[in-house]
Amino acid sequence: MYRKSIFIFMVVLSFFLNCAMFSPKNFYFVVFEENPNIKNTKIYSKGIEIGKILDQDLSKANKLILTIAINSDYKDLIKSDTLFYADDNSLLLQVSDTDTQALPEKSFILGFASQTKLVWFKAKNTLNDFSKAAQEKIQKIIESFK
Repeated sequence: MYRKSIFIFMVVLSFFLNCAMFSPKNFYFVVFEENPNIKNTKIYSKGIEIGKILDQDLSKANKLILTIAINSDYKDLIKSDTLFYADDNSLLLQVSDTDTQALPEKSFILGFASQTKLVWFKAKNTLNDFSKAAQEKIQKIIESFK
């Protein structure tokens, strides 16, 4: 009886600790020009799970908007120059090295179907025009859903 009580207590405690530690609180939208076919709903940064994909909306033109939730502990990673890309069927965060402004919740963030496409986009745009180019691309993709 004593072992059974301890086991039940450990299971309940584990459940509540996991819910508290991994409860996403910050919601954003990641906009893709091409469908990256992401199958894993977890979001990673440098190998650490930082959030989850909550929903997907695919347009007739094969453009995709993901609704994501970032765990509270990692919300500081989401900045005005944050980008996402798909790799190995997962969504990965391109960590910003600059000291840019935090992005408000429910903002749109540009995503790429691969890391190669992300690098190509960055190469085509200078650092000064980078944020503007990302915002223009986001707007163009969002308009395709209307």
